[in-house]
Amino acid sequence: MKGKSTALFVLALFILVLPGGGATIKTSRIRKVGQAPNFLALSPDGTKVYVTSYGTDELLVVDPVQKIVTRSVRVGSSPLGLAVTDDGKTALVACKDSGTVSVVDLETLRVVGDIRVGGFPNFVALSRRGYRAYVSNYGRSREGQLHIIDVRERSVIASLKMGVTPFALAVSPTDDLVYVVMGGDNQVWVVDPEKRSVTHKIAVGEAPDGIAITPDGRRLFVANSRSNDLSVIDTQLMRVLVTIPIGKMPFGVAVSPDGKKVFVVNNASRNVSIIPVDLSSLEFATFSVDRGPTDVKVGPDNRTVYVVNELSNSIVVAEIE
Repeated sequence: MKGKSTALFVLALFILVLPGGGATIKTSRIRKVGQAPNFLALSPDGTKVYVTSYGTDELLVVDPVQKIVTRSVRVGSSPLGLAVTDDGKTALVACKDSGTVSVVDLETLRVVGDIRVGGFPNFVALSRRGYRAYVSNYGRSREGQLHIIDVRERSVIASLKMGVTPFALAVSPTDDLVYVVMGGDNQVWVVDPEKRSVTHKIAVGEAPDGIAITPDGRRLFVANSRSNDLSVIDTQLMRVLVTIPIGKMPFGVAVSPDGKKVFVVNNASRNVSIIPVDLSSLEFATFSVDRGPTDVKVGPDNRTVYVVNELSNSIVVAEIE
């Protein structure tokens, strides 16, 4: 899709009530969101949603109020993970089949640089100050990589050897440690980017995919897609505290900005589970989404939740009252 999309798509509205007389969840849909959209990012103020369209090699801009795609820009081949800087001016997009990270000026919506990393880059995360980006790379053999990128210079400053199938990343908001999901090793590796070394390897469930960290940096939540559970990691002890059964094939994970709730996308169950971060209750609520949900993000208001659905070319928007 090029230029602006002016059609206003009809929304289907659903209302769900949480068990135990809890809050109401209202969901609506944004349709015709590219082809095979995979990952989401939000502008800092929550007024824009950015989505990678894997099938069209584009980064899309979605207006969450009008519920339409408003702009798009061509990036590298097969875009997957993305990250937006804290000032909202720049996005970095991992483009798997071109072996590059596209740097997009979000004000002009132009690609202003392509950082070549080779292999199959798939996920991007930013340091707390935004000067560095971390990119996971499947590699071209059983050995993957983690690239450290200088965002201002748009260059790779280090590449670290990883294990089998490094995928999702989380960066600590307190000490900049990087947590790398090793899907083929059933582990989370902890990387000190200053020492450029792996400091810990934490065993989790089978085929881990998604990861999210709390704003205080104390807990990690890891979705294990094959064992259908969620590993909760204490980052001070560097071990799993508890493993929670979840829906079928959990994938994307997000923590609300206030650090109170965890949202887990259950791909095969076609729903999202909502869990309190403090684990005060494991009778968690869910809301339904479309076919092929992959990623989830929570707006700065802590109540607006966006879920991208790869097989439906849609975004489900949930409002939690």
